Amino acid sequence: MEKEAIIMSGNRFWMALWILTTCASSGLASEGTLTFSMAGKQMTQLSKKELRGKIKSQTEKFFDPRYGKVKSYHCLPIKEVMNLAYGPGWEKSSYTEAVLTALDGYASVTTAQKLTENGGCLAIEDTEFPNWEPVGRKRANPGPFYLSWLGESQSTENEYPWPYQLASINLVKFEDRYPEVVPNGAPKDSSAYRGYNIFKGQCMRCHAMNQQGGRIGPDLNAPQSITAYRSKDMIKAFVRQPSKFRYTEMPDHTHLSDSDLEDLYQYLLFKSKQPEKKPF
Repeated sequence: MEKEAIIMSGNRFWMALWILTTCASSGLASEGTLTFSMAGKQMTQLSKKELRGKIKSQTEKFFDPRYGKVKSYHCLPIKEVMNLAYGPGWEKSSYTEAVLTALDGYASVTTAQKLTENGGCLAIEDTEFPNWEPVGRKRANPGPFYLSWLGESQSTENEYPWPYQLASINLVKFEDRYPEVVPNGAPKDSSAYRGYNIFKGQCMRCHAMNQQGGRIGPDLNAPQSITAYRSKDMIKAFVRQPSKFRYTEMPDHTHLSDSDLEDLYQYLLFKSKQPEKKPF
């Protein structure tokens, strides 16, 4: 009996230790820290507590397309967050793009100018759910930071990023950070160059070109271009509505016009002639 009592006591000790550790980890995760960099060089890190101490949060209620309903959040205006992290006037620098990276490595690229607009909400709390309402097919927790937008026109269709579990913001010169994505030699008024801009805004958050870009979906140019093993019509149809073909995390792009899809295909075709550079 004495031996059993000692074992039970030991079990309770380890259970209590596990609970304390779990709670502590949960607290750290919910607190969250955002890292801010320029060309990959870290400028500063700010915790949720530090951000709230320097920027007044606002309660905002708006339609959230990720949930398909109206949601309410405690928000920090993203333009004020950027001013705090990089200093006033940061938008006049030569860094024209912002890479927004989530905890799982998902990265979306947007023009830095968008982060100076009114309507950008860095959501830090879901006012209706103490630990955030799960989102998406995988029922993910979108915290501790979720970039969303109040304006009706500030949608993913208009190339506004909506990353959740945001972990870092890196200001870059696009051609320096992602040289393999650029269609070198394509005239700026060409179909291929227009497709390049569509790829940057709509596709690159998940897909790469020559191993540069998103890491969620497959590379579209390496080791082979998708144009080498998929027909033009198949590529266009799949990009427009992948849900018609398979269960996938890839969103439908029914907002893209026929000419948009043609431009995107011409970009893929152009890049097929600029394959991945392999070391000898």
